Amino acid sequence: MALRVILTTGGTGGHIFPALAVAEALKKRLPDTEILFIGGLYGPESELAARAGLEFYGLAVRGMLGRGLRALPALGAMLKGIAQARTLIRERRPDVVMGFGGYAAFATVFAAFTRGLPTGIHEQNAVPGAANRLLGKVVRKICLSLPDLGHAFPAAKCVMTGNPIRADIAELGKSGVREALLKKKAGRERRHLLIMGGSQGARALNSLGITMLARLRDAGVDILHQTGTKDLDRVRAAYRSHGYATEDVEAMVLPFIHDMAAAYEWADLALCRAGATSLAELAATGTPSVLVPFPYAAHDHQTGNARAMRNAGGALLVPESEMEELNMSEMILSLLNDHERLRMMSDGALTLARPQAAESVAEEILALARLRNA
Repeated sequence: MALRVILTTGGTGGHIFPALAVAEALKKRLPDTEILFIGGLYGPESELAARAGLEFYGLAVRGMLGRGLRALPALGAMLKGIAQARTLIRERRPDVVMGFGGYAAFATVFAAFTRGLPTGIHEQNAVPGAANRLLGKVVRKICLSLPDLGHAFPAAKCVMTGNPIRADIAELGKSGVREALLKKKAGRERRHLLIMGGSQGARALNSLGITMLARLRDAGVDILHQTGTKDLDRVRAAYRSHGYATEDVEAMVLPFIHDMAAAYEWADLALCRAGATSLAELAATGTPSVLVPFPYAAHDHQTGNARAMRNAGGALLVPESEMEELNMSEMILSLLNDHERLRMMSDGALTLARPQAAESVAEEILALARLRNA
């Protein structure tokens, strides 16, 4: 009988992409594995799951923390989501349920726990969110991307796996592939800058990119800019006002980059936030970066992520509050024109890589499934 697995998460790419990477690893290991992806109805997970060829089921759940009076209907939606997940689990009879953070994952993993199924979670950040922190008390296995320095989870349940990334991205960090890619980049006449604010974009980084446009254009820098859907029109208009042709703007300014492997293969340097999944991909591909952590992230975990990359030599860390004081365009150009420093930063980033993370989490899922079938 084929292995039946429920993977559940939602909200942002930082939760979703590790889950998709693990689905890919499970299918590679056991092609007949039946995977159901359960997420929320309000994020990008339904589209991303469909692109990955996974069956999707959506729950109408939202976060409750910090919502004031709106927390009451959100609590009602969560209770309804747990009930829906219990019914779905009874019908699908999965061998194991693994959550990757977010409120849809809380509803689904908790529902599986109440039905006595083997459950696990994966935590991308050094400081876990509220959903995973609560689930850590009831699940059997906790896969970590970073050491649990705050002791948020029971140590006996924890295993260090790293943060799963998709196979095509991990491929770029392999020694032969990377050496050829570095040689190709060093020989190019024009420099390539990737600007991205995470799966939903970042208005502050988008605005920074706009302020640097004239200087970067005059210096002959090619740009690939992921804006998020909400800020797309504003940013594209700014590029056009700086003399870029409409057809070029549509190719270089995108709401979302689906082929991130191609983006990392193209980029000499990334200007981006410091979410856990972005950092895992930068490390695995050896992509040098200038990191501007999101200052309002829970427990300021992005700054902690960025410090780890900076300390490894793979990035410069720029607090968002200091962007206006610094000459960011000159900083970016100085890096882009220093091939030796880019090579050293690439080497530093690669020291944090865990390219086998998806396979490691998949192995933990298989171990949990064996408990079900023992």
